[in-house]
Amino acid sequence: MLQFAKCSVLLFLILGKITNSAFAQDDSTLKQQKAVFILPLAYYTPETRWVFGVGGATNFNLGNPTETYESQSVFGVAYSLRRQFLSYVNWRIFTDQNKNLFSGEVGWYDYLYFFYGIGNEVNESDSETYDAKFPRLRFDFAKQIAPSRYLGVKTVLDHFSFSGFDPDGKLANEDYIGKDGGWNVGLGPAFIFDSRDNPIYPNSGWFSETYLMRFGKPFGGDYSYWEIGGDLRHYKSLSQTVIWANQIATKFTTGETPFFALPLVGGNRSLRGLFEGKYRDNNLAFIQSEIRKSIGNRWGLVGFAGVGNVFSNLNSLADRAKITYGAGGRFRLSKAKKLNLRLDLAHSPNEGMQFYFTFGEAF
Repeated sequence: MLQFAKCSVLLFLILGKITNSAFAQDDSTLKQQKAVFILPLAYYTPETRWVFGVGGATNFNLGNPTETYESQSVFGVAYSLRRQFLSYVNWRIFTDQNKNLFSGEVGWYDYLYFFYGIGNEVNESDSETYDAKFPRLRFDFAKQIAPSRYLGVKTVLDHFSFSGFDPDGKLANEDYIGKDGGWNVGLGPAFIFDSRDNPIYPNSGWFSETYLMRFGKPFGGDYSYWEIGGDLRHYKSLSQTVIWANQIATKFTTGETPFFALPLVGGNRSLRGLFEGKYRDNNLAFIQSEIRKSIGNRWGLVGFAGVGNVFSNLNSLADRAKITYGAGGRFRLSKAKKLNLRLDLAHSPNEGMQFYFTFGEAF
């Protein structure tokens, strides 16, 4: 594990040097033009191991930059050492003067997932994998109803085909809702507040989103349940080179929620240090905080920590709460357009050390 950490840091430094040369161009020109990055894609998470492919991002503005947020679209095609195939395009687009917000994703995945059971106390010996093939569609639209305030609608559409269940595992031998696959379709209203100075890499301001979604037969889905979610974030500049970022997130489900749609913690965005998919249940709540320190024009360091849990009812929220913490490095691909390479090392008590080498911030 230590040897892997050394190799990851070395690769991070090498890629930083390469991309520094690749994007060492006149930043005044970049500021005037749409920024497009197309790069060989290489990243690492515990759930995928190494992933290789091609990916890119484009940053652009559909209005006066002083009145309109920067928009971004990200795309990629990749294959992992766990034999996972990913193809996706996602976007977050603001029209002139932020009057409308479009966000979503179109993708197709042939993925290997991990399953340990349901609840906040699982056994490592129960770990199993299964294969999932699915198209994915996310389309959200919100209209500005007042400065920084949006009202809109969220949509979810997936179609899952599962295979590769362990004959001796839980999925093959226990009655979990959703293990036969099928359509998962949902629709519902959302309210967004966004006062951040920059929605892609904010230095200050607030962001919040709350939504209520209905899944099931009214929209052609095979599973009938409700989902309520909330996401609150705050960013504060402590100095010209230090930013303090905080996030509180919750998700609650009720009804016939399929196992693959249950809220879960872990991964490279929520409570880094936990293996994504190990802990899942009907409900979720967590808080995480991060200090981001810029060093020069391109490099940076971060320290982060979080606590949260999945739970079946509020009485079990504090039972076996998950604590995570870690540190990482950053390299900005362009001095004019904020797009970071991210290397994080994270840990949670009673769990193994986890490494994440990817793009963008966790939140």
